[in-house]
Amino acid sequence: MPLRRLWNSKMTALAEYIIRKQVPVGEDPGLPKFRGNIGISQGWISIFANLVLFVLKLVFGFISNSIALIADAFHTLSDMASSGVVVFGFKMASKPADKEHPFGHGRAETIAALTISILVGFTGIEFIKTSINRFMNPTQIEINWVVILVVLITIIIKEGLAQLSYNLGERINSSTLIADAIHHRSDMWSSMLVLSAFGGVWLGYPKADGIMGLGVAVMMIQSAYTIARSAIDDLLGKPVDANTMKIIRDFALQVPEVYNVHDIVVHSYGAHRFISLHIEIAEGKSPESMHDISDTVEKLISQELEADVITHVDPVTIEGEEISIVKGIVELNQKAFNLKDAIQDLRIVKNNQIESILFQVPVPVEFNQKDEFKEKCSLELIQKYPNSEIMIEFKSQMSMR
Repeated sequence: MPLRRLWNSKMTALAEYIIRKQVPVGEDPGLPKFRGNIGISQGWISIFANLVLFVLKLVFGFISNSIALIADAFHTLSDMASSGVVVFGFKMASKPADKEHPFGHGRAETIAALTISILVGFTGIEFIKTSINRFMNPTQIEINWVVILVVLITIIIKEGLAQLSYNLGERINSSTLIADAIHHRSDMWSSMLVLSAFGGVWLGYPKADGIMGLGVAVMMIQSAYTIARSAIDDLLGKPVDANTMKIIRDFALQVPEVYNVHDIVVHSYGAHRFISLHIEIAEGKSPESMHDISDTVEKLISQELEADVITHVDPVTIEGEEISIVKGIVELNQKAFNLKDAIQDLRIVKNNQIESILFQVPVPVEFNQKDEFKEKCSLELIQKYPNSEIMIEFKSQMSMR
């Protein structure tokens, strides 16, 4: 629709203006030193817009005696409260680390998103009761063009706020602003339902007001669930996106001595991230050399991702005919058990002959055939190297944040 595309372009331009006011040219707006002010700016814009809409809806809801419009007004009031939570969350998240919070206050953003979901959910539950009562006991609604105009203005403004919040949320990677965008978008659709209620009443079906009021409430609860699920996932930890994993791996492998990278773990505290990873290097290097390699990897990733990085060095055997043979045997067994990731930390200890073979096998968390894999793989390796000790460890595939 041309009008929606035009409105979207205006909100995109506003988002860019907010970012330009806060962020120097060439800098990443998602950095902790910028994102707080960007989020707070969006929060105050939402508060002002919601305050205006609340007053308009409430006044004309009572004038028209429409429970759907009054419900929508209080939904907008809850939006104003949730936008206040956004401002508070970003202010808290911007505070530096202290003795009680050594990892900073970044997860205040996630808590703010969870608080938004609770506010929206409680408001929705309350209006389910009110709408059912209106359905059972319908009353006459006075519909006029002024009321319809208020609802149309609401739809336009709410869609604009949703697009603004989403654009800024995407630019600074903020779950809180994305949650606020979902909330605004649900408001837009709930206002559309109010228009439908007016249409139903105008056509001679007074119970339409209660039905559409119920629709508004259900939409609020659905939005609350979507926001809460995302916030809880962030608090509990969820897999890092594939692109971030690739960036970390690629930067580590830029260091010539690094043979392989695994066990990448990312903990996010709002905008701030703590990254740990294992790097494999050829065995036999001095402790000083291993430390220098590890330090180079940490600095490289830290500079690129603005994160605290810790590396663990795994000395591995990377040369010799036995390496290819052992890997070939293990890979065939992995294929038989539908395991796709390469083995890690392979070491072969030998004097005149191979004495022990050690390696780790990455497996999904739900993998329940460890004993069968270990028995089959060990048997085949012992057949090839009869006097060797086979030591197989399993590691759950990790990439949490």
